[in-house]
Amino acid sequence: MMSVSGCSTEECLQNKTALPYAGFYPSGDSEKQISVDSLEIYGYDVPGDSTLFDGSRAISSIYLPFRPDHDTTVYIFRYLQRELATADIKDTVRFIYTRNPRFVSSACGVSYVYDIKSIQCTEILIDSVTAPRGIIDNMDNENLRIYFRVANEGN
Repeated sequence: MMSVSGCSTEECLQNKTALPYAGFYPSGDSEKQISVDSLEIYGYDVPGDSTLFDGSRAISSIYLPFRPDHDTTVYIFRYLQRELATADIKDTVRFIYTRNPRFVSSACGVSYVYDIKSIQCTEILIDSVTAPRGIIDNMDNENLRIYFRVANEGN
């Protein structure tokens, strides 16, 4: 019995539900990843604490889980730099998708694959957001790109 249980657990870990992974890039450059500091990220209209990141350090990527019970997930990117925080500057990113359940096994149940229909953002400091493959599946790779407006070096 224990070996069957061990196989089921391993199978479930390998076929986990899709988890969107977003990398940060400067607007107009999809080759060079950047780190963003003083950034708080939280979900909108989510029950309980929805803070994903509290701005405690610079980050260059983050997992942005989608709501499996809705066809839309919204995140707020709140900027904590002095002037921006004082003015309460935020960007809102809305992901609109179709949820496609995929049966994994009787032990693991169902995982979701998300087919991206559109991505909307407020474009204050975020220039754009893309899903290069158009889907979010359970492959462990970057499947979202967030492009930030950044100051040019030397200006």
